[in-house]
Amino acid sequence: MNILVIDVGTSSMRGILLDHEGVEFTGKQIFYHVIYMEGGRAEQNPEDWKNALYHILKDVSEKAKAGKRSIDAIALTAQRSSILAMDFQMEPMGNAIMWQDKRSQEICSRLEKYNDRIFELSGSRANPVFSAGKMAWIRENREDIYRKTYKFMTVPDYLIYLLTGNICTDYSYGSRSHLMNVRTKKWDEELLEMFHVEKEKLCELTEVGSVSGHLTKGAAKITGCPESIPVITAGGDQQCGAIGQGVVREGILSVTAGTGGFLISAVERIPENLKPDVICNCSSVKGQYVLESNVLTCCSAFDWFRHEFYPDKASLEAINDEIEKSSAGANGCICLPYFQGRGTPDFNTKATGHFAFITLNTKRCDMLRSLLEGICYEIGNGIEAMRDYTDVDRIYINGGLTNSDAFNEMQAKVYDSRLIRKGKTDATVRGALMVAAAALGLYGSVEEAFDKIDGNKDAREYFPSGREVKLYQEYRKKMNLIYKRLYGA
Repeated sequence: MNILVIDVGTSSMRGILLDHEGVEFTGKQIFYHVIYMEGGRAEQNPEDWKNALYHILKDVSEKAKAGKRSIDAIALTAQRSSILAMDFQMEPMGNAIMWQDKRSQEICSRLEKYNDRIFELSGSRANPVFSAGKMAWIRENREDIYRKTYKFMTVPDYLIYLLTGNICTDYSYGSRSHLMNVRTKKWDEELLEMFHVEKEKLCELTEVGSVSGHLTKGAAKITGCPESIPVITAGGDQQCGAIGQGVVREGILSVTAGTGGFLISAVERIPENLKPDVICNCSSVKGQYVLESNVLTCCSAFDWFRHEFYPDKASLEAINDEIEKSSAGANGCICLPYFQGRGTPDFNTKATGHFAFITLNTKRCDMLRSLLEGICYEIGNGIEAMRDYTDVDRIYINGGLTNSDAFNEMQAKVYDSRLIRKGKTDATVRGALMVAAAALGLYGSVEEAFDKIDGNKDAREYFPSGREVKLYQEYRKKMNLIYKRLYGA
């Protein structure tokens, strides 16, 4: 059976056609861009996604027919908290407000006094990344748009509507809204009242990893894909990426060092001692939850430093050599990697990047190493928080920065843990495939799908060793102390 996975990212959309054993046949990727504006605002034209979706489906369909391959199902995974306001004709009213948009910061600040209750119900304290604040901002600042809104939709909700005509959203996206009760998995009246959003304007909640509908005759005509094939919601991209890495049961942790850093660990139930130092969301595995921690800048901070201070060293190998010129601890230099604010545990949008303990003996390579060590320290804080709720016995690493062996060795020592890096780089696509294959009954569970499709193929391991482990523990404490002195506990 062949499944076409659609992966909707922030900078591009891609479609990959694979069989249910993970063998890739063909694919297509289309790039687009976010519109960044003053005041931390970020928007995107929904036509970008509509055009990309239809173009990818048509292209892959033509290639499949030429290769005598069938397309038996479509699985969709996507960015999680961007929103569209749809009118009563189910047309978008203007640009989408993107997940990284900060315009709702003032609204979230007003709600801080309710944070304990918001966290208890929704799994996260109020923050501008989640979608409820964006909806509240529209109500307060674009009253005409709010009044005409029939449904608020995330990007995957919109695409599923284009393909099936159905209006729904799955639990993984609902749990990124501040409006769904993570325990009951229903829109919560108390949260709706806090954010002043009407339930009638929200999509019906459905189980993640389920069939959201079937391809309509109209969509089939536009795309060339077979009419009536099932369209499966595989859940959020981070959830699917974690599954592709192996987070299919409790005790496994995925660390993604991409544009930002994401840590995800699976739990079978919401921990009784859960505190707001992590985020609790619904998993893409039915009945399961994920605990999340995030670092807002990883590759983006590294790329900034490389472009500004190493314009002559483009290759990763050359940068690796520079890292090795400085020893563990970066000659005393410490970097606080909050170049776009801090994510968990406190969502401090006022935090900025800092280099501390710079002397006349500090070299460029020391600052580079301290930046990477700072990223590891912050990820290490997230891992420490995760270990309060689950026994982590395996850590998988992925993302752009993990292409560097020097960085991976640094990670193993900072986390004082054995790390596993899978050879496959398309973890999100493969995770969505596993969810879809289980939903179609091709495997008994997502965990079985992972074992059959990927297991531990092409894996490389990194181990903590040497005196640097203890040294890094001391430096992480120093970085955290600097943060507390700058911003409070």
